Amino acid sequence: MKPLSFLILSATGGAGHLRAAAALEHAAETMSDLTCEHFDCLDFTSKTFKHLYAGSYLAMVNKAPELWGYLYSRAQMKPYEKKGLLKVFDDLNYREYVEFLKRKQPDAILCTHFLPYISISGRLRSSNIKAPVFAVTTDFDAHQYWVDSVVDRYYVHTEESAWQLRAKGAPADRIRVLGIPVMPDFAKRQHPAVVRRQLGLPDDRLTILMVWGGFGVGKPEKMVQEVLAMLQMFPQRHFTLVAVCGRNEKLRRHLEKTVPPPNVLLRGMGFVENIHAWMNACDLLISKAGGLTSAEAMAMGTPMLIVDPIPGQETRNTEIIVEERAGWKALDIPNIGYKIKRILEQPGLLDEAREATARLARPNAARDILLDAAAFVRNGGIQ
Repeated sequence: MKPLSFLILSATGGAGHLRAAAALEHAAETMSDLTCEHFDCLDFTSKTFKHLYAGSYLAMVNKAPELWGYLYSRAQMKPYEKKGLLKVFDDLNYREYVEFLKRKQPDAILCTHFLPYISISGRLRSSNIKAPVFAVTTDFDAHQYWVDSVVDRYYVHTEESAWQLRAKGAPADRIRVLGIPVMPDFAKRQHPAVVRRQLGLPDDRLTILMVWGGFGVGKPEKMVQEVLAMLQMFPQRHFTLVAVCGRNEKLRRHLEKTVPPPNVLLRGMGFVENIHAWMNACDLLISKAGGLTSAEAMAMGTPMLIVDPIPGQETRNTEIIVEERAGWKALDIPNIGYKIKRILEQPGLLDEAREATARLARPNAARDILLDAAAFVRNGGIQ
C-alpha cells in the first residue's frame, strides 16, 4: 500500500498551533503508511505581513487582553466573510502559498490554525487542489473562524465544542471528538512518586509546579511569593515548589536568590525539554490556560490552578476545566493563596480533581486524528 502524503499547516500566532503541529509530526513518525511535512502558511507571505500578523496578536493579548477578548467575542457572532479589498489583498498575499499547494498536491491537508484554509478557501478547489482539508482545533472550544465550507472534517477536544461547532454551522457528520494533539510523551504517564525520584525530587511531598507564559512584568515573582507565603502557614507539612521559568533568565536568577520557608523545597528551572515529566511529577499545576498546556495537564492527570486567564479562548478553556472540576480559577494573585489554602485544608478536593482530569484527557489525540484522516482519504471521503 502506497504511503499517504499529508501536509500539516499552521500559522505563527501563539505557540499552541505550532506545538499541535509538532505533535502530529511526531505521531506520524510511528506510522509506516503515511508521511507528514509541516509548514507555516505565513512563510509564503511577505516578512512584513508575517511579523504584523503574529506581532499584533501577541501584543494585544499581552498589553490589551480586554480588547482581545472583546474582538474574540464579536467575531463569534457571525461567519467569517471576505469582501472587497480584504479579498483582493488575500488573493495577492497568498498567491505563492496557493502555488506551493498546487505543486505539492498532498493526499490531505491538516490545519492546526484556521488561517491556512480561510485565507484561500475561495480559491482552493478552483486552483485544482483536491486534497481534503481537516481542521485540528487547539483549544477546548472552537471559534467561529474555524467553520468553513472547505473543511471536510473538524477535530475537537470536547463534546461541548462539537455542540458549539454545530450551532455555528459546521455539519454534524464532519465533527469528531478526538482531542487536541499533544506529544506522545504525554501518553506515558507514571506514578508521580516514581517520576519525582527520577527528577531528583522528594517523593513524599505535595508537589506544585508553576509554568509561565504571557504573564506581565513582575507577576511571576509575586505569584511565587504568594504561594510560598501560603505554604508557610502549614509548618507541619512539607512541600516542593518547582518553577519553570522558560527563557526568562531574570526570573530564574531571582528564584535562585529567594529563600523559601523551612518547610518548602524551591526549585527554579529554565527552559526544559521534558515538561511532560514535570507535569507528571506534580500534584497541582499553576499556569495560564492555553489550549495545549491544558490538554497536556489533563493527559498527565494533573489538576490546574489557572491564574488570570486571557479573555477569549483561555477564558473558555478555564470554564470547561472548572465545570468538569478538573481545576480551579484564581481571579488574581492574592486569590492564588486562598485557592491553595482550600486545597490543603480539604485534601479530598485534589483527589476529586485528579479523577476529573480523566474526562478531559486525550493523550493519544495526535495518533487518533492521523488514523481517522487516513481512513477518510483511503475510503474516498466517505463519512
